[in-house]
Amino acid sequence: MTPRSFLPQIVGLFYAHFDATLGPVVQHQVPENLITSRATSHEPDTRSRSRSKSRSRSRATGPGPTPITSSSTSSTYPGFATLLNFGLISEYVIPKKSLHGRLVTLLTTSNASSEEDKKEYRVMGFPNVMTGEGGRYKRNEYMWNLCFVFHSSSSLEAFEPVVRKCARILRSAERDSLYLSSSRPEHTPLPAVLEQLFEDLNSYSETSISLDGFNSLELKLFPFYPNPPECEDWHVPIALVNLNALKDDNWDITAARVSQYIDGINHVKKIAELADADEALTRETLKHMLYYQVVMMIDIFQYSNMYTLKPAISRLGSDETIINECPPYVTRPGFPYPEWPVLLRLYSKLTPGVTVHHWIESNEVLSLGIDPRRFVSFGIIKGFLRRVHRWPKMIERTSSPLIPVPVDTRRRVGFDESARLGSTTTLGTRGDNRSHGGDSGLSRPGGGAGESAFTLRSVGSNASLGVSPASRHMYTPPSITGKSPNMGHGSSNRRNLGFSSSTSASTTKHHHQQQQQQLGRSHTTSTSVAESHPSTSSRRAVGGTSLSHSTGTHGDRHGERGAGNSGIRFGLSARQREEAAAIRAAEEMEEELTAYLDGTHHADEIQVRFGMSWSKLEGILGLEEVKGGMGKKGITLVYK
Repeated sequence: MTPRSFLPQIVGLFYAHFDATLGPVVQHQVPENLITSRATSHEPDTRSRSRSKSRSRSRATGPGPTPITSSSTSSTYPGFATLLNFGLISEYVIPKKSLHGRLVTLLTTSNASSEEDKKEYRVMGFPNVMTGEGGRYKRNEYMWNLCFVFHSSSSLEAFEPVVRKCARILRSAERDSLYLSSSRPEHTPLPAVLEQLFEDLNSYSETSISLDGFNSLELKLFPFYPNPPECEDWHVPIALVNLNALKDDNWDITAARVSQYIDGINHVKKIAELADADEALTRETLKHMLYYQVVMMIDIFQYSNMYTLKPAISRLGSDETIINECPPYVTRPGFPYPEWPVLLRLYSKLTPGVTVHHWIESNEVLSLGIDPRRFVSFGIIKGFLRRVHRWPKMIERTSSPLIPVPVDTRRRVGFDESARLGSTTTLGTRGDNRSHGGDSGLSRPGGGAGESAFTLRSVGSNASLGVSPASRHMYTPPSITGKSPNMGHGSSNRRNLGFSSSTSASTTKHHHQQQQQQLGRSHTTSTSVAESHPSTSSRRAVGGTSLSHSTGTHGDRHGERGAGNSGIRFGLSARQREEAAAIRAAEEMEEELTAYLDGTHHADEIQVRFGMSWSKLEGILGLEEVKGGMGKKGITLVYK
């Protein structure tokens, strides 16, 4: 089959017109004996019986004018020495008026003696009719057609504009100087025109022929490329030509960057990242390369992939080109080339359900010196191997989430939420609420049930207390032995850490009970610590927070200001905000992943979209253990 990327060869050309006496006849043809000059009466094909009676009678009359080419003798030899039989296609070469001015392509068979030797050909033409005035033509009409003959497997898109232009120029020449119907000495003979068209278009894909001094055929063939396939993020481009040799200073910047990372391994999204280019522009650049067929796309190679042979292996398995190209391509340097039967047997072992990893282990592929990636790529490029994709589909939704909620496993020390400053919970020191210089409200190891509500726990953080580092300099935490690192034993230590009952009583006179619970403790603690620690001023300077002794005159306003100056923070801490954001991101990711589990997105697309390997995605979807065709999270896999 002729590749679509190359121009097909012209098998021949012929010029036919409607003779007033003989009907449709072939007047000129190149090469000789391409087609019979007339539709003879001894044609065995039943399709010739569809001709009208009037045309049959006209053909049965005298021989008429002799065609110019030597193929005129073909009617004398009923052994079908010519390649094509005009009688089979005459009604479409010179058709009814409804087809005039339209491009007509038809399929016909050759005149071989046996059915095995018969081949099919395509004939393309553009039938025309010219209307004459004042007896210019017999029957006042002149019908003609210039036809091109190709092999049936040829792609004719590139020749369609050429056939149309030839018909248009010949029509113009006929209108200006009767070039077709009345030959003159100053005209270029039509047989010479056909011969030059045949030679130049096949050899040079262009030609320039002067017809009558007014009109000339200026033709050039351009390769026709089909629209490129879609380029997705998970596709892997493979260069079919040396892109570095084609690169020059006029290349697009994105194309110059992208071409550096086309190695048959990187997928489209990774190429965009490596080239520091926009993903959309990268896809458009690769689509241009696909259009000009300098690259092709394959799947991402993974050892978890599965492949299988295509029916074309029965034909390509004996192709000498493949047999000679495969060993050097798939063998690693330093190893001898395996024989083709060995390689063909390894290809046959690639079946659905067998991953590349298992195929390598069970067939000892590496010991033969074979590169698995190039081995698979060769089969895909040549067209006898294809990928078996996994298509996840959710059958039923289970209660277990797909994306686990992220949990920070680092041990953090915090306080009970009920003891948060600024809440309505008081910071009591004893269960009996007696003020007698007892132990600090901070709990110690081995503390009794009547200790403060502050408790150590493994979640949250110290920031959950709501006290900024600037305010923690006002007290000294107790050591394990119950001693302050700066003060002595006994009551002095307890005095430094305890709340002053006298100051608390004076504060109660100026504030309501609710303000005592919410704001009074901050005021009392500040006053008590300031009086007992001579180094408070220096710590205050370091902490950058001044102590505010508010009075009851502006109770609420000063109380709020005092709370703000002491560094009390309300709401979630930075750690809790991070955890909340992580949980929210996991929920959004699970919602998006669920939308991909409808059976229309294969595993490669999901892996590239979420940046996961197959083993990780398999664990998230619960496909490690499949029972009855379904995983433990209600998801099944469709292989195709």
